[in-house]
Amino acid sequence: MGEKSPLKILYVEDEPKLRERLSLMLGMCFRTVCTAANGEEGLRIFSLERPDIVVSDIRMPVMDGLEMTRCIRQVAPKVPVILCTAFTETSYLLRSIELGVSAYVRKPLDCEQLIETIKETAAPILQGIELEIVRSREQVSLEFLLGQSPAMSQVIGQARQIARTDFSTILQGETGVGKSHLALLIHGLSERRDRPFVTVNLSSLPESLAESELFGHTKGAFTGAESAKKGLFEEANGGTLFLDDVDCATPAIQAKILHVVEQKRFYPVGGTKTVATNTRIIAATNRDLLLEAHQGNFRKDLYYRLGDLVITIPPLRERGVDLELLARAFLNEVSLELNRTPPRITPDAIAQLHRHPWPGNVRELKSAMKRVAVFSGATVSAAELASVLSKMPEAMAKRPDERPKTFEEAQRQAMVEALAAAGGKKMEAARLLDLDYNRFKRIFDKYRL
Repeated sequence: MGEKSPLKILYVEDEPKLRERLSLMLGMCFRTVCTAANGEEGLRIFSLERPDIVVSDIRMPVMDGLEMTRCIRQVAPKVPVILCTAFTETSYLLRSIELGVSAYVRKPLDCEQLIETIKETAAPILQGIELEIVRSREQVSLEFLLGQSPAMSQVIGQARQIARTDFSTILQGETGVGKSHLALLIHGLSERRDRPFVTVNLSSLPESLAESELFGHTKGAFTGAESAKKGLFEEANGGTLFLDDVDCATPAIQAKILHVVEQKRFYPVGGTKTVATNTRIIAATNRDLLLEAHQGNFRKDLYYRLGDLVITIPPLRERGVDLELLARAFLNEVSLELNRTPPRITPDAIAQLHRHPWPGNVRELKSAMKRVAVFSGATVSAAELASVLSKMPEAMAKRPDERPKTFEEAQRQAMVEALAAAGGKKMEAARLLDLDYNRFKRIFDKYRL
């Protein structure tokens, strides 16, 4: 038998043997089943147990099922009531309709039919339970993955409020602070959660491609356009479009984005008909976008259109307790993947965490903890942590005299450092570089390492 439904059922029946038999059958499908011998007892148990659904016979001594339903309706009008009836009691049926009874089951009772009726009636309740579970998990993930410092508590509070709206939002903060993750969480907490969440990084798109990528194109719109293509605004329709590095958009693209935000429609490249879109925009930047607008580097009108709400995410070095919290969380996450017990961080190593400036913010911390989890023993010492941090790309960037001059040199150096850190083990080196092993092997062979 499959997993039991989380519903709590109150079954009211005056005939003892039938009550016992059906309650046992119901208990095989539903997590909690309460029983009562008449309407009066049913009301008492209802007030104590607060069941999700009530199933009751109509004719019972002391208090019948209809009177019990009337009393339940006064205190809990939304709780479904299913009545068991012979369908010959016309007056009872008319009264039950007036009381808003949810469903009827013919007597003599067929257990399978009763269970099926309960499940059909309970569908909206189960959806509500599942939604609350999802929301609960999402709320926990906000604190768990973003932090609990006063600075991040304020950010989380803003994110929760923003998620209830459809307003455009700008997320500001240094590279690696978690802007894309926060954008996804805002979408996940919003009413648009069941619709697409689409991401585009504008810093990686040349202007010639950006217009087609964002707005799509028609067949034959330009050389090579052999078929029509939907743009990201159309793909995100009903959901959220995340514009990462929005400050990198060219003036022409900024103007076109402004038009979509204002008009809620756009022309695909080469198109003569507009396409409507109902898309929420969350934009991200590692700059002060208002300052950029005042300096003429970004359109002021677009800033004010996108910036209905603005959240500034503080850098990791200003978030106090979050540093240790996130370090442990990332260590646990990687250790779980490696099927090993998470190492213990010594007090000296924690002090080392706080001494490091974290120029790469949360992204750098996650990468560092991944390397620590792979190579540490039962504990993580300050010396081990300092060694890992000294080999991070952010640390290498501080020594320009040692930086490679070409992409090939940088790629080879990264391979050499990863192999050294992995003790020559190629699988571990590939894991450190977040590379698929086959791709790692091709690069390894390319440089004859």
